[in-house]
Amino acid sequence: MITSLLGVGLPSDFRELADSYPTLEFDGFWRIPLPVPGMERDFVDGVFQELEVLRDLQEEDMSEGYVAHPDPGGLIPWSESLSGDVFYWRVTGSDPDSWPVVVNSRNLEWWEFDGGALAFLVGIVDGSIERRGLPSDVPGVDPDVRAYTG
Repeated sequence: MITSLLGVGLPSDFRELADSYPTLEFDGFWRIPLPVPGMERDFVDGVFQELEVLRDLQEEDMSEGYVAHPDPGGLIPWSESLSGDVFYWRVTGSDPDSWPVVVNSRNLEWWEFDGGALAFLVGIVDGSIERRGLPSDVPGVDPDVRAYTG
């Protein structure tokens, strides 16, 4: 259902995460909303709301040339911090597993990570990825993880 609503599939690492966990939050800072079976439309509605925010940034010339899906090379949001940082995939072709992660920090610093959502999450937590524009201390190396089950 998500594929038909978005017009593209989602990367396999994200689908596997969603198959195993509910929405997750790390150190009260980073939330990864995950689709719930039977409530896929709610998940996609959240994606569409975030795409509207990105379109507003585009119109204000504050998106560093990034565009919203479904434009060619458009971004699809997959996560956010509770401080206003947004994490996207950049749709670079028909294979969602090849899409890079794009970060828009709350300070409007944009950058890309050439890897998937889980590799990005692990790299931020273990410190192997530079946190350009993101806080240096959250999530920490041993984050408090909250699962939203209801």
